[in-house]
Amino acid sequence: MFYFRIDRVRFLDNGGVKSGLGIFGHDFARVKFLSFVTRSDEGVPELDEWVRSNDAASKRALLQTLVDNTLSTRALTEIDRVQDNVPVNFGDTGLILYETEEIPEAFTWTFLAVRSSRNVREAARDVDEIFSEPGFGSFSKSLLGLIQAGSALANPAYTAGVEMAKFVAQANARRLMKKGDRELGAVTVSFIRPEHYPTGIRESHDVHDMTGNMFFDYTIFGYKRALPVIRKKRRQ
Repeated sequence: MFYFRIDRVRFLDNGGVKSGLGIFGHDFARVKFLSFVTRSDEGVPELDEWVRSNDAASKRALLQTLVDNTLSTRALTEIDRVQDNVPVNFGDTGLILYETEEIPEAFTWTFLAVRSSRNVREAARDVDEIFSEPGFGSFSKSLLGLIQAGSALANPAYTAGVEMAKFVAQANARRLMKKGDRELGAVTVSFIRPEHYPTGIRESHDVHDMTGNMFFDYTIFGYKRALPVIRKKRRQ
């Protein structure tokens, strides 16, 4: 079994409009979190055909596979009353963002935090909504160009999956934000089993994100299930 969880977050600035004298009490924010995990062994069998083909239907099928894979790992959650520079714990055991039967050899985590008063379900976009997202057409063309240009890539399907996760995460975040809301944190980080969790376990604390505004704790925990022992009955 394999579990990836977030344990705690802290924001230097929660995105609220601050009082000059600080006489209006605490400023609280409602924060939405979007998480996606892309595995290195993610199967996209149509990738080679997509690169070679000029058929629109086959290209759309490949894109749909990438979007489906991305949405299948999505985790959405929210926290209310978040303050500046005050740690927020996800309970005493953390929040599992991804779990699977087998320990992956490598994976990339894409994570966004946005200040938003909208319902978190508004981010629950399906494949058709992602396809109709402004900029998806140009993104899909650049994705194809990246794969074609990167003939030396060891795992082009993995690269395509990571790029798709980043696009879908931003699309979800835009739908959650309205005027006055903003992104509070962003993470795209890759893990390799032999280097980062060779024993199946890794804990990190107060890691800063790409914006410098968010700090977080996370845990990787993986183990192999023991096979059941079948005892033979003794002959009487």
